[in-house]
Amino acid sequence: MCIFRIPCTFVIHELTKMKTGILIFVMTLASVLSSAQSDTTTAVHKKSRNVLLDVHAGYSMAFGKYSMTDRENKQEGYAADGFFVQVSGSWLGRSGLGLGIGYCYQNNWLQSGVADDTLVGHYKELGSKHWSNHYFLAGPVFIRSYGKWLVTLKAQAGAVLAFSPVFRIWMPSTDTLNPNNTSLSDGPGAGIAFQGLAGIGYKVTDNLTINLAFSYLGGNPNRTKSYSQYVYETDPDTGDKNLVFLQGEIQRKKKISTFHVGLGIVFKL
Repeated sequence: MCIFRIPCTFVIHELTKMKTGILIFVMTLASVLSSAQSDTTTAVHKKSRNVLLDVHAGYSMAFGKYSMTDRENKQEGYAADGFFVQVSGSWLGRSGLGLGIGYCYQNNWLQSGVADDTLVGHYKELGSKHWSNHYFLAGPVFIRSYGKWLVTLKAQAGAVLAFSPVFRIWMPSTDTLNPNNTSLSDGPGAGIAFQGLAGIGYKVTDNLTINLAFSYLGGNPNRTKSYSQYVYETDPDTGDKNLVFLQGEIQRKKKISTFHVGLGIVFKL
């Protein structure tokens, strides 16, 4: 699927939805980087340390269980390809090793033709909504210049907050007179996330690099809801109706697997 066929108004709408998360991340990042940058000298050795900010956007390819459409598999994601936007900051030592933090917004559409499908345990079609995922990542990085070229390697982990119709849960009714009724509970799945990234960039100036990055981004979001209800059950021997208390939980577990190709810029602060 080519993401550039999507109407501009849709992309603008999605970017508007994620602006709050990016704004909060950038404000936090600016505070951390400012603190790190202010501590770049000592009383004896005035050694400079690198603080980098990079922004990337590009193509998000779904694969594995994330893109499966087998309704009998509880981890199927129905996801198609989409796009991503990622903002990251890195604090580096003299060797190029350091610590990085990042926020990534990822949008993957649902597979074509599944809007009318109903998943196992669901009572409504998937519809036209899509995956809208927010990642918060941190971990070691290696970023080093070789002449005019900049090499980037990252291994990060963190958390993902995933919004998708596959996380819908139909809660059993608490009405003892109508125990078979259900109510829809909609919400995101949450879980751990991980990313491995490799990039190569060309330094336009000492402080600005054009960068091409390749990465694997995945996660294991899940959503659990507990329930309790009283129902009338008929005694098979006497035919009497007895009020019985039931409780349990309903869980949705998914696995996100994506490959990203993105173009961006790296600023040296």
